[in-house]
This record gives sequence, C-alpha cells and structure tokens, in this order.
Amino acid sequence: LFAGICFHSYQQVSYMILQRVSPVTHSIGNCVKRVVVIVSSVVVFQTPVSLLNGVGTAIALSGVFAYSQVKRLTGKKKA
Repeated sequence: LFAGICFHSYQQVSYMILQRVSPVTHSIGNCVKRVVVIVSSVVVFQTPVSLLNGVGTAIALSGVFAYSQVKRLTGKKKA
C-alpha cells in the first residue's frame, strides 16, 4: 500500500512538473534522477558494481541523454 501511495505521488508531481517545463527538460531531469537513484542505492546498500554493470549503466544513461539532446535540437529546427 505504501509503495502504491509513493508511486501515485511521484506520478502526480511528475505531471505537475511537466506542465511547467518542456518535455525535453523533464526528460533530462528524469535522466538525472536515475543517476542519483543508482548512485545512492549503490552507496547506501553497498552493492558491488562490476565493470560490465558500470559500462552498461553508462551506455543506457548516455543513450537517454543523447536522445533528449537530439529531440531538443530537432525541435528548435522545426519551430
């Protein structure tokens, strides 16, 4: 029940933020949030991270960031 309430609250805040900023800004903020969650969980739970885990995480986050940048740049060209 608590997890459901937390997720619902997260979604509500996410929609409120999306009303105030552009979708690209929201996407970049979400990417930063993922980095913070991953790093803090590794530190708090002392999870060992192998080189392969680190490389995979870096590739995934870089892809999300690059996609956000491309969408931002192509959006400016169309406007």
